[in-house]
Amino acid sequence: MTCRIEPVSRVALEPLALLHAAAFPEDPWSAGALAAIFAIPGSFGYVAWADKTPAGFVLARDLGGECEILSLGVVPDQRRRSIGQALLQAALDEARRRGLRSAVLEVAVDNALARALYTRAGFLASGRRAHYYRRRRGSADALIMRAPLGAAT
Repeated sequence: MTCRIEPVSRVALEPLALLHAAAFPEDPWSAGALAAIFAIPGSFGYVAWADKTPAGFVLARDLGGECEILSLGVVPDQRRRSIGQALLQAALDEARRRGLRSAVLEVAVDNALARALYTRAGFLASGRRAHYYRRRRGSADALIMRAPLGAAT
């Protein structure tokens, strides 16, 4: 499966909020929350397109030396098609272009597919946040993962 990766348009916050809700129905981010993220200096993101349909997104920010992956999601009917991998690669490539030395993210411990994606990309567990993610029935811990970033290619 090939997909097209494009920078997120900061004026398309409502469609991005709908995409986030499709990927994370238990804890969707509103257009207002996304606007707050994009108001932070150094924020950036990408949208993946499968034909003419948005299939996923990644949001990140430059922390000055480190890239934080804030959210990466793929809509359910597009999962397991390497879209998440392409989005993660786009964010890490941008981080390298910015000269950032490492990347950090949080992933739900019960999200085995995402954890496997991040592990394949070189992320290693470095900590844990108890009860970080809301669930319909309780919560899930977040695993904090970090990866060193090499030079831009």
